[in-house]
Amino acid sequence: MNVLLLEKESLDDAIAACVAERGYILSRTHEPQEALEWVRTRRVDAMLLDTACGESLIAKAHSLVPELPVIALGPEDAALAAARSVGRGALGYLPIAQGKPLTPELRQGLLNMLARAAARLRVEADRQAWHEENQRTRKFFEDVLTDVGQGIVVVDKEGRMRFCNPKASQILGLSDDGGSARLGGRAAVPLLQMLVETLVDEQPRHRMIALEQEEEQVFLDATTSLLRAADGQTTGAIGIVSDRSTEKLLEQQLVHSERLATLGSLLASIAHEITNTLTSITACAEMGLEVAEAAEAAAQEATAGESNPIEALNTLSREIREIFDMTLKAGLSAQTIADNMLQYSRQGMPGAMERRPLNALVSESLTTLGKHLGLDKVDLRKHFDPREPAVRVAPSKVQQAVVNLVVNAIQAMQQVEPERRVLELTTRANPEQGTASLEVADHGPGIGPRRLEKIWKSFFTTKRHGTGLGLYITRKVIEDQGGSISVESEVGRGTRFTITLPLD
Repeated sequence: MNVLLLEKESLDDAIAACVAERGYILSRTHEPQEALEWVRTRRVDAMLLDTACGESLIAKAHSLVPELPVIALGPEDAALAAARSVGRGALGYLPIAQGKPLTPELRQGLLNMLARAAARLRVEADRQAWHEENQRTRKFFEDVLTDVGQGIVVVDKEGRMRFCNPKASQILGLSDDGGSARLGGRAAVPLLQMLVETLVDEQPRHRMIALEQEEEQVFLDATTSLLRAADGQTTGAIGIVSDRSTEKLLEQQLVHSERLATLGSLLASIAHEITNTLTSITACAEMGLEVAEAAEAAAQEATAGESNPIEALNTLSREIREIFDMTLKAGLSAQTIADNMLQYSRQGMPGAMERRPLNALVSESLTTLGKHLGLDKVDLRKHFDPREPAVRVAPSKVQQAVVNLVVNAIQAMQQVEPERRVLELTTRANPEQGTASLEVADHGPGIGPRRLEKIWKSFFTTKRHGTGLGLYITRKVIEDQGGSISVESEVGRGTRFTITLPLD
């Protein structure tokens, strides 16, 4: 420690001995201005000030170095001077008279004050080091929070905003820096609402905020969570927001590109299926003409009495029924293809939402099937929940999904023995989860694990004449209603599809 002694006249050399005893370095001067210059320009850790040089020097020294320890030296009987010195900020006052030796008591007092000065310096050095480290850390995190690509907003536990980094100001429209500032601060409202909700129920939030301004959509990905102190007490909440507008635009462009890319496959599939269907219809028409000619010939023979008219008419009736049955199936197949194409083109278009009993929806779906798609060739077992769960959906879309699943089940069971062709439809209310479910279970051959992974993909099919859009569209339809669909299957035992919809 460097100690400066400002004395009007030379004091007892015992003072220098005390300083040296502690291993400190002593510098001496008789000039107040020189002493102040030393304080200002040199490393002076403590100052011994002879009050005869002026008590005001204490304040002047502190104006240069506020934390400088100053020990005042003065007359033995100058109690007022001692009080003034301490009042001006001196560490202490020692009554040391000029020309008098330093008594053991004064010597010990001086040593104690020097020790206190050294301790104060260490504390000040530690405080300064901590302050500098704190400033560096603060600057580091401020730089990180400033340069990070996400907006960060912090509120205290009363919901008052305490921090908002530049990116958040830009994204939320709280500044004039361009970017999302065009939103005029409207984006901040839902984020602040999320922060308040997090403070109230102490639960994190994640939400995609969609805003529209001047026919341009802006998508913001917002997340909020609690801030807690070391003792677990809530101190506030933090919100992190990112502008996902560009990603959403690219995603939409990608979806558009994918749909264009699949258009070729779609058209090829349509052409193939329509060609097969028209071939069947044409063949049936030709057979019908042949039967008509045979009917005319049979009528002529019956008139001439050359044949049994009843037997001939029965035979013709059976042939005509078979022909029209094949024609109907071909027409229904073409209608299914057209319906699938139409639904594929209408993906994402909402239908009119209504509150409908799930049991009734399923029953109406079965009615639309009729006997021509084979419903009369299976053992239909309905297990409907007597609580009549109601759902809010677009009825026609849900019915289409149910029909698709039922038709798939009927077709799958054509590959097994007639006694195994059992179709089970089960509805359930799940009030604890706020949902209702429909299970469509068949006892067909089942689906292998590798195929099961692909059944939701567009254009994937295991049928010779399938389009591969039925299940793809079914899932999209159910998801558009806010529901979900899952599948379980075991080879040799059958397949179970479960539709889950929100209760109304």
